[in-house]
Amino acid sequence: MPTTPCIPNLTIPSPFKLPTALTFDAPTISSDGGALLLRQIDDRLGLCAQVAALIPDHRDASRVTHSRVEQIRQRAFQIALGYEDCNDANTLRRDSVLKLACDRLPNDPKGLSSQPSLSRMEHAPSARDVVLIQWALERSYVEDLPTDTTQVVLDVDSTDDPTHGQQPLSYFNAHYDIWMYFPVLVFDGEGRLVTARLRPGNAGGHRYTTPMLERVIRLLKGRFPQLQIFVRGDGGFCAPRLMKCLEALDDEFGDIDYALGVPQNKVLLRHPTMVNASKIAEAQFPETRSPTRVFAQFDYAAGTWPHERRIIAKAEHLEKGPNPRFVVTSMREFDPRLIYERVYCARGQAENWIKDFKRALRAERLSCTTYVANAFRLMLHALAYRLMHTLRTALAAHAPGLSTAQFDTIRLRLLKVAAVVTQSVRRIVVALPRSFPLAAAFRGLAATLGAAHGMAA
Repeated sequence: MPTTPCIPNLTIPSPFKLPTALTFDAPTISSDGGALLLRQIDDRLGLCAQVAALIPDHRDASRVTHSRVEQIRQRAFQIALGYEDCNDANTLRRDSVLKLACDRLPNDPKGLSSQPSLSRMEHAPSARDVVLIQWALERSYVEDLPTDTTQVVLDVDSTDDPTHGQQPLSYFNAHYDIWMYFPVLVFDGEGRLVTARLRPGNAGGHRYTTPMLERVIRLLKGRFPQLQIFVRGDGGFCAPRLMKCLEALDDEFGDIDYALGVPQNKVLLRHPTMVNASKIAEAQFPETRSPTRVFAQFDYAAGTWPHERRIIAKAEHLEKGPNPRFVVTSMREFDPRLIYERVYCARGQAENWIKDFKRALRAERLSCTTYVANAFRLMLHALAYRLMHTLRTALAAHAPGLSTAQFDTIRLRLLKVAAVVTQSVRRIVVALPRSFPLAAAFRGLAATLGAAHGMAA
């Protein structure tokens, strides 16, 4: 059956005497041969099966054609391959490689789920089901950490997610100047997505963050009692409840520290230590004609804080004037400059991971008609992120140049490869192009992942 029967054939100009006919009827050819690698990654992580087991299925079992695990795989693989729109399934359901990756024979005439079937699946989970899926992703993150892990950095951040039309719990956010949802994300220092949660567009910067971090930290300490944990976040997460929780967890388990940005206020700016540092930075600027920084520290307690905490102050003077910044931290044994520049500022790398999540995997495409369905769709994009990050990590041994590349680069160079699929009574053959530049890396990665599960290379 043609993959795209609605597209007519045509003849295009040719430099030769023979005409060049362009057809769209090659049913066993796929442009996404890399879907097989995603399936091997999923077999290694077991994520799709875990998520599928938490989705209610009230369908008549005697009439079910597409299992929940098949649908989760189809949706997650499509997102990872750049097909974030559920409508794409109407065509891709006939793709031979995608069918093979989702446990269907390439010649299976039924194909995979269509857009309406996947949309019904996305609306099946309740709010409680979505929470359980989030917890399952958190557990799988902790379980997948190497046994020799001694330190974990947790970077918490939020991002705008523009909404479409009259979506429930969509609110105008003055800071971003758009109607939006406001997801909160937690990455670790290696770029793994630890957890994610959808929030209404008017949610405060730290809303839902405290119980989420507490849950993850308890899981981490349950597996690694001696683990050092460090939490970083910008000024939106400088909330008394969050700091109190982290300090209580440190009292309970030990080795838990944090560094959070502190919004500027008149009290901090007028603090004698800060005033003195600002004067020094301003005095040094005319000599260097380049940005000057002076770091200081002092103890400070806001009106809602139960006790004083250590403040790291950066007095920076630019050509346009002063640029002060403040960080509150539980670490007292390190130099202020070291904490600010080497510890706190390193959280900026999380912006690149958010870029992968939102731009490469289009996690901002939350266009369902209900809030719960959109929350579940965010989990599907988180699932796709975990697959792609694991793939990127595995590439270090086979294509080092791609081990630090963005997801869309990996997708373009490794996953978007033509494949001819042939099914006979004896075997299934997936033939990739002889001219494929990353053929050796693809083969090495497939062999490594297959060997990890006792499969022949």
